Amino acid sequence: MPNHRLTFLPVLLLCLLPAASTAQPAFRCSANATCRSLLGYKPTNATTLSAVQTLFGVKTLRLLLGANDLPPSTPPTTAISPQQLLRVPIPCICVNGTGVSNKVPIYTVQQGDSLSVIATSVFMRLVTYQQIAAANSRIVPDPNEIEPGEKLWIPLPCSCEDVEGEKVVHYTHLVEAGNSVEGIASEFGTSNETLYRLNGIASDRQLIAGTPFDVPLRG
Repeated sequence: MPNHRLTFLPVLLLCLLPAASTAQPAFRCSANATCRSLLGYKPTNATTLSAVQTLFGVKTLRLLLGANDLPPSTPPTTAISPQQLLRVPIPCICVNGTGVSNKVPIYTVQQGDSLSVIATSVFMRLVTYQQIAAANSRIVPDPNEIEPGEKLWIPLPCSCEDVEGEKVVHYTHLVEAGNSVEGIASEFGTSNETLYRLNGIASDRQLIAGTPFDVPLRG
């Protein structure tokens, strides 16, 4: 696909965020701001730091190493095991009350891909196929017909919102079976009440395995 189509992305950010957020709860982001956010990624198959950097469009390996407290000398070929958790830094932009990754990552469609495969098997449910379809509707008018080599923007959830008057780094945690708000709060050093309010839920019954959950990280 010609690269000039990617110039539509700034317009898509403004026009398509409301549509992209309908398939699952969006991360609130009321200020028109940009920031650095984090997300948790567990690959299905063995991979490398370099491959993860490329997949998510992380500008430098040093950023990925720093997010995971790894020494700067760690080689890009370092193996990542299946289901090994990595924290991935992404640039975030807030538009129309919603936070999404700022024009990255750009994913090149592979043979045998569908939007569902890309959402569930490549990006591990951090995004839905509906969100990918909405964000790329001008590039791929029919979401059931994508071709190898086409380049798609993957709108990952994030936020730049202050929490209780403090600057925080928002971390996208993918809810797992058996998770509880209390357990997530304890793991990340925050409170149940903060997580309930930030994610617009009232009880653990509203936690759904395989969906992103907004967690504020304080320095």
